[in-house]
Amino acid sequence: MLPRKHKHLVKPLLVRSGPEGLYPEPLIWMEGKDMEGFNACFSYGFVKKPGSCHPVEGAVMHPYDEVLVFAGIDLENFRNLGGEVSIELGEEREEYVFTDPTVVCIPKGLVHGPVKYRRVDRPFVHYTISLAPQYQATVIPPAELGPVTKGTKYQHLVKPLIDPERMRKNYERGRIGSGMGYESVIDEYGVMRPRGRMGPGNADSLVWLYGDDLEGFELNFTWGHYSQCGKWHRGGEVHSHPEEEILIFVGFDPDNLEYLGAEVEQGMGYEGERHIVNVPSVYICPKGFPHLPVITRWVDKPYGFIVCCLSPDHDSPWVEVKTEE
Repeated sequence: MLPRKHKHLVKPLLVRSGPEGLYPEPLIWMEGKDMEGFNACFSYGFVKKPGSCHPVEGAVMHPYDEVLVFAGIDLENFRNLGGEVSIELGEEREEYVFTDPTVVCIPKGLVHGPVKYRRVDRPFVHYTISLAPQYQATVIPPAELGPVTKGTKYQHLVKPLIDPERMRKNYERGRIGSGMGYESVIDEYGVMRPRGRMGPGNADSLVWLYGDDLEGFELNFTWGHYSQCGKWHRGGEVHSHPEEEILIFVGFDPDNLEYLGAEVEQGMGYEGERHIVNVPSVYICPKGFPHLPVITRWVDKPYGFIVCCLSPDHDSPWVEVKTEE
């Protein structure tokens, strides 16, 4: 067997307890040290019943920007969250309530939490991306907090995950997928539906947010549902980015965070090494690192995929990779 030069860049996601008092149950929790020094933290878990998290009690404040994402796993309706969520923002404890898939932007230094799951009609997903390689937080205990208030000071930080107007503007700027072809597959709701048009293995439903959508954060990310086999892209084989990126494969079984339900392979490096995963995993792509194509080999159950790129834009044109003779 040939040496696996890039094996260290492909890792299973770790299921464990998060920082003390942050989440009531184990979840997928990855820091930079778990991802070859990637300059962000990532978490992923399921909401199955009413309760509180981030933190369970009191509030927290981080010295870095962060996004809190709440997304559905309803394969028939990508726009269905499946419950009702509230979050408190600022020292004023302004409470915001939502019932649709939502991303909450948390600028560094903003007091926030707890997140409360007020109603759960069906399991849904909560994940976070924190723009620092190590989790840090100042905890504010409940006794030091004032009463919950209503207001609009922080309303701009609570954003729909799926927004047709935002997608239209990004399309007009030519930034959807940055040369990969996703700009041609947006429906009237702001959802991209690339499967069959870009490649048979691509997403059934997909949404993409950029830095301008996220209060200027140094981040762009995707969220998508996938259910079919085949190659993801027809337009090219390999690309790279000037910034760090991770490609995250997650399952949709609320009772088993270690189940993916599919097998996926991806090319890594100039050598095009084929690396295959069939459990929830992350592919780590350093700055300028060539990667792709992605090919879904089999699917027993639909799964999720998240791009997390540490840039407000996603510069990713197809490139020709020349290997040494």
